[in-house]
Amino acid sequence: MAPRAALATLAACCCAASAAAQPAAVPDFSGLWTRGPAAQSAFKPPLEGPGPIINTTPPPPDAGGGTGTSWRGDYTNPILQPWAADIVRQHVEADIAEMPFLSAQQICSPHSVPYVLQLNDAVQFLQTPEIFAILYAREMRARLAYMNAEHPADLTPSYYGHSVAHWQGDTLVVDTIGLNDKTWTDRFGTPHTDKLHAVERYRLTDGGTILRAEFTVEDPGAFTVPWSAYVTYRREEDGYFEQVCAENNRDPFSGEDYPIPKDDTPDF
Repeated sequence: MAPRAALATLAACCCAASAAAQPAAVPDFSGLWTRGPAAQSAFKPPLEGPGPIINTTPPPPDAGGGTGTSWRGDYTNPILQPWAADIVRQHVEADIAEMPFLSAQQICSPHSVPYVLQLNDAVQFLQTPEIFAILYAREMRARLAYMNAEHPADLTPSYYGHSVAHWQGDTLVVDTIGLNDKTWTDRFGTPHTDKLHAVERYRLTDGGTILRAEFTVEDPGAFTVPWSAYVTYRREEDGYFEQVCAENNRDPFSGEDYPIPKDDTPDF
């Protein structure tokens, strides 16, 4: 991936040079956004139909940061296949025992989709007629959605998969496939397989002050049915700051080191 500064500069230049080429009806999502306090960053259920795993010990409405917040998912949610429900249950039991599993955020690992939508730090959107870029301040990660394109037929699974996007009126639709199975679906440790297919729909509400992202997840390997949820972003006033995070293979609870990954495959 190109250096982040170069990516931002290129996208900004493209935005300025091609603004006239974008249809007048296309809204401007560019700029900085944030989810708000970490304790309030869980997915919100839809008005009807199957929804996400919810927190059985939710924080109070006025909770600030994530300190002291329990993340105990409802493993009885019928969207979960038995093996997936068992993993969520293990996470709940570990949290009760005060030995919670470490999240991607804590070990500096990629969050994937849709888990990355729970990040509460600054997010920057950069849009051009060719590429829609989402830059996450947390760990300085970037997602690129290729406008009016198709997914390649021979995708190799990766942490953020392959995203394509198009406009439906004032709504940006982002379609993502090609994800590996090394991540969670959410903060509750809900697993998924490499068959996961996510569709995000972004649109401005409340006079352009709120960016609402509705999404649907389909994964026949981990879920019994497709399910939906949504998150909201508000304008970020504090700026976009570099947050560097390096992978650490030491468990802070036990003090033991995780095995260092190694490849025993012969080079030739």
